[in-house]
Amino acid sequence: MEYQKHNVELAERIRLLNIPADSQLAKELMKLHEAKCTACQEDRLSCTVRPACKNRNFLNMLIELDVEPQDLPSFCYSVYLEQLRRHIIDRKGRGIIDKRLLIKDLLSTLKVSSIRHFNSKFRKVWKNYFSASSKNQMLVAGDGLLFHFDFARGIVIINPTKQRVMNFDVFKLFIEVLSSSKKVNAEAIDITLNWWELKFKLKTTLELEKVSSIKDKLPKSFHSSQIVTTNEAIEIRVEIVVDNSESPIMVSDLVDSFKLASGLKSAA
Repeated sequence: MEYQKHNVELAERIRLLNIPADSQLAKELMKLHEAKCTACQEDRLSCTVRPACKNRNFLNMLIELDVEPQDLPSFCYSVYLEQLRRHIIDRKGRGIIDKRLLIKDLLSTLKVSSIRHFNSKFRKVWKNYFSASSKNQMLVAGDGLLFHFDFARGIVIINPTKQRVMNFDVFKLFIEVLSSSKKVNAEAIDITLNWWELKFKLKTTLELEKVSSIKDKLPKSFHSSQIVTTNEAIEIRVEIVVDNSESPIMVSDLVDSFKLASGLKSAA
């Protein structure tokens, strides 16, 4: 384990004070966690059931920083892989969200040889299998699981919720997969580089009081919303503005929006 050689990557992610200060903070954080991580792995029982870093967040951070596999805490990582395998294959253990993993290690853990093999295998196994891809990104959903593959980085996020949606290509993929899985008619519209729109078209009729309350139930992260009703349908339009390369919306905001739209559809 040689975490401290990744101080620069961590400092660049922090960006709190200034370059020298952030570099010093990153160096100290890595040094502290290296000692904590070493002690944790020496007690294998505790590392397995009660890791020193809650939910193995430090391990997830190292993967997010593109730390080389040989520099990851080996025992902790082996336990992590087994927990993910049991959840994905056996559907045992606690639910997992926002877990990062090297794509090659996910494939090895699930005993598939390639992404093509992954898709062909689980298309047959999972209920309600859906996938969408664009450039170096791919989303796969099925049987209550969601995978976001980033091939450029070689990393997959399993069951993303707090992941921020940073560009329109990824935004559109999530809308495509959620639209298919929730059976809701939705469209992603690229208005400008940092201004997007999500539009729902629902064949439903609701009482005026229920229509007026829809806005209050939409996630607060949306920049604005508009609702248009006709005799047989409702159209919901929400706008997202990305400011200074920082997205205000997370995957959970999109999921919540589709749950709301699906409920309105079924309430017809």
